[in-house]
Amino acid sequence: MTAVDTGLAAEYAAIYAYGAAAVHLDGDPRALAEELEAEHRSRRDALLDYYDANGLEAPSAEAGYDIEPITDAEGAQRLLLAVEERVTATWRAGLAPGPLGEREICLDRYTESAVSLARWRLAVGVAAADPWPGRPQ
Repeated sequence: MTAVDTGLAAEYAAIYAYGAAAVHLDGDPRALAEELEAEHRSRRDALLDYYDANGLEAPSAEAGYDIEPITDAEGAQRLLLAVEERVTATWRAGLAPGPLGEREICLDRYTESAVSLARWRLAVGVAAADPWPGRPQ
């Protein structure tokens, strides 16, 4: 499995989580969740185009993903924060290994996901400043 495969899997999981969590949100958090889900879908689509353009077989999405039960807006926000952190960490992990073309894809997606993470952090009242988002603690 390549770093791009792993990143695509993270995007699939994020789309699933947003679908499950957004229904528990209202107002600005819901609007932002819908925007961020659309961004994950756009990243997924760009990655699928990359696979097609290079004659590669893209990994498929899972039928479902293991997420914590969501019962309210606070739980939905907490889940989506964790999802954004995981996606950013996944793309960051792909920066070092692999061929240059894959690292470029990972860098582009890392940059995009770091922005998404910062936007979600601000929306839920968590400090957005992090010089290396996605870095393991």
